[in-house]
Amino acid sequence: MPRVPIESYTASTVTIGGREYIAFGGCNYLGLGNHPGVKAAVVRAMDRLGLTTSASRETSGNTVEHDLLEAELAAFLDFEAAVLMPEGYTANLALAQALGAEAGRGRTLAVIDQRSHRSIKDAVESAGFEVALYGHLDHADARAIIHRHPGRRIMLWTDGVFAADGSIAPLPELLACLRGPDDRLVVDDCHGLGVLGAPGPSGTPGTPGFPGTPGVPVRPGRGTIAYFGLRDRRLVWTSTLAKGLGCYGGAIAGMRAMIDAVRADAGIYKGTTPVPPVLAAACREALRVVDREPGLVESLARHVRRVRRSLADLGLGIEDSPSAVMTFVLDSPGKMRGLAASLMEAGIFVPLIDYPNGPAPLYFRLSVCAMHTDEQIEAMIRAMDQALAAPGVGLDAAGAKGA
Repeated sequence: MPRVPIESYTASTVTIGGREYIAFGGCNYLGLGNHPGVKAAVVRAMDRLGLTTSASRETSGNTVEHDLLEAELAAFLDFEAAVLMPEGYTANLALAQALGAEAGRGRTLAVIDQRSHRSIKDAVESAGFEVALYGHLDHADARAIIHRHPGRRIMLWTDGVFAADGSIAPLPELLACLRGPDDRLVVDDCHGLGVLGAPGPSGTPGTPGFPGTPGVPVRPGRGTIAYFGLRDRRLVWTSTLAKGLGCYGGAIAGMRAMIDAVRADAGIYKGTTPVPPVLAAACREALRVVDREPGLVESLARHVRRVRRSLADLGLGIEDSPSAVMTFVLDSPGKMRGLAASLMEAGIFVPLIDYPNGPAPLYFRLSVCAMHTDEQIEAMIRAMDQALAAPGVGLDAAGAKGA
């Protein structure tokens, strides 16, 4: 499918060529990019802060909004500290630069899931690390690679939720692969933030050694690390602010010493203009909305369960998972293009893409938003059912997620 010229959009629709379509694509998982409170925060900050600081943060480009967002994001995630980056892609590069300066590139091995977002491999290679790829989600392969490199410091790096197929990394098993206090497990959680996270009882005590705040409960929407209930000083978190939080920018969170190293040693942090301050103000409001309106995360989870069950019933090989990303293929590119066209005719937009590291060269990537209505979901399922039954599209041999 070629690049789509979207004219306008809401959290659950897009307008293309003057026609409005119900949209099941993108990454605005909680609909916060269109939330009235988040948009109002931009308007309030505009007159006071303008569009850009026009300078790097360590010269004259820092604002109170940037400082407050870093503190509030760290508290939201239950880490000691956080640092903002201009964009999610650059967060991984900044961290790689800091890790290289911290321990030396020569003795560090970067061990990366082979289907991780390309920003990870780009980051560690450009920072000069030796790289080893392990099989997708295969923690035993990761452990074997690490075992073959005794004496090396390990930087184990993975997506939390994988952008292309929605699979969830086995973080507890990966964390167990680390050998020493200087090793790191870095979780790029662009597609887990705002989506995953397990609710916990109020006042749950913190685990000794974890960089978070004792007494802070694990709450919904905190991402993949919270989903698994992990507490470890060797965990480092990176993400974008443009998906689950609906704003823009990137961030790194972890131990304060690690964040201080990013500020001191990451050239891409020191030499770039930060996220526009009005969007930092918007992101602060987005964090508050997640806490103030827990029904958003609950609604997303309910929609995910319904859509996954329905698509599985249609024979598309969709597995049970809390991830909002679902991918599938048919047995030929022609059938997939036919299905995409049939859905568009019915007023439903489901992207057919060739995004890197997906389950196939061409595949459907369907995502769900908290703001979808039951009627919109029903319309998509009905249109999918009818299109799959049409001549030339039907499932003679249905593809499956991960095929």
